[in-house]
Parts: sequence; structure tokens; C-alpha cells
Amino acid sequence: MERKFSKISIILIIVGIFGAYMAFPPINIDIFGWWGICIGFGIYLTGIVLGICAFFKKEKGLMKYISLLSVSLGALFIGFLYAIIGKI
Repeated sequence: MERKFSKISIILIIVGIFGAYMAFPPINIDIFGWWGICIGFGIYLTGIVLGICAFFKKEKGLMKYISLLSVSLGALFIGFLYAIIGKI
């Protein structure tokens, strides 16, 4: 069975973004507190690394490019944290 890093990457990115953003309104689910943000961002970064692996393995399809485009969401998330906390 061949591994598809691009599919796993997309799934991890979606789960990681949801986990990292769920502490902020309008979702505002505060199960893990600030640790949930760190865990979600870690899952998101794992998805980005798998997307880079898919890109370098030259997997067929468009999903590898979609997973690499989500890097901008990570930059936006760090910008939001900087605006909320004021220091990183």
C-alpha cells in the first residue's frame, strides 16, 4: 500500500487548525485552554511537514499544492496570537 502524504497532510492541517482556533470566538471551546492552542498548532505543523514530504516525493495530484498553500494560515494564526497576547 502506497502512502499518500498529501491526503494525510490535508487531514492533519484541518484538525490542527480547528484545534488551534477553537479557543477563540466564535467557536470558543475551552477544553484544553492554552495547551489546546499549542497542541493544535503542533498538529498543523506536522501536516505542513507531510505536505513538504509529498512535494519532494513528487506525488501526483493537486492536494500537495493545497496543503502547501495552507502555510499562509499558519502565518495568519501567529499574527492573531501576536495581536491578542502582544508578545511572542
